[in-house]
Amino acid sequence: MRRTQGFSLVEMTVALTITLAATASVFTLVVPSQGMFSAQAEVSDMQQRLRVVADTLSRDLSLAGVGAYAAGTAGGSLNSLFAPVLPYRSGAVNGDPPGTYKSDTITIFFVPRNAAQPVSATYWLRSDDSTGTYQLMFYDGTANADVPVADHIVGLTFSYYGDPRPPLMRKPLTDPVGPWTTYGPKPPTTSVPPFAADENCVFFSDGSPTPRARLADLGVAGAALVKLTAAQLTDGPWCPNETAPDRWDADLLRVRNISVTVRVEAATADLRGPASALFAHGGTSHGGMAWAPDQTAWFEVTPRKPHPSARWTICLPCRTGTRCSTDRHARRSWTALLADGACSTMDRSSTWRRP
Repeated sequence: MRRTQGFSLVEMTVALTITLAATASVFTLVVPSQGMFSAQAEVSDMQQRLRVVADTLSRDLSLAGVGAYAAGTAGGSLNSLFAPVLPYRSGAVNGDPPGTYKSDTITIFFVPRNAAQPVSATYWLRSDDSTGTYQLMFYDGTANADVPVADHIVGLTFSYYGDPRPPLMRKPLTDPVGPWTTYGPKPPTTSVPPFAADENCVFFSDGSPTPRARLADLGVAGAALVKLTAAQLTDGPWCPNETAPDRWDADLLRVRNISVTVRVEAATADLRGPASALFAHGGTSHGGMAWAPDQTAWFEVTPRKPHPSARWTICLPCRTGTRCSTDRHARRSWTALLADGACSTMDRSSTWRRP
């Protein structure tokens, strides 16, 4: 009988080497694909958080200044009584002192439907580097605790655009029927200390039937809105007066438009690269295939309207160049762009931009 012969040690070594090389090649292709899959899932989650933040802020900011409701019809604006938009935290707990300006905090006042008294809503950015907590927070102005709206919000900026013209008197104070001013509170005809008769924090008496405005003229009639600086919103004149504990700058009555910038980051550090323009907070990822860069949204809201009036321009990078879609509903524009197969949410960061 002939003895059956097996493989030699050399043959086994060569075969094993070939097998390992082939396996390594397969893993070289699979691992990046897994990273891209994880990054794509995280980008979708980041976009969802942007939608939540944008929908929440646009809904509430658009109601700033809405007056009392009667039989389902919106009443007059609170802007004829006091400033319904404040660039700081206002309320019963941890309220900021008068004269504060925080670019990442806003408080708005409005009267809910079928209610008689205004309520407040404060949104602010919580940034705690020690715990890695970055959240958009909401506070209702009462003794209730603040509640988070969305996690991993690493940037929040509010900018204010206002009427360049100071408030004007529409008619004499003695006229029994208003409105008496273009905006701002009407001066009382009797003395209310520290002001004389026909005066308040916004108007002073010049001896005529129509008092003059204390606010500066920032432009010409019919001019576009002007950006209001922190200095302009913290230097007075103060309402209701300069000694009131809850005083606010009269220039806040000018606010007609609020610009909001929001930035979100990936929830897990292994999808973030080194701290750079793409990442507010660095992570542990070393390969671009597994990166989920921060995403930013810009939008504007016009307050003191009974219904939201925000208009959105959403842009996505596409193979044929950046494409944009404009609509009053962010989700509709976003869906329309994603329906185009040439548009990708993985090319750097998708953005919502101001028109």
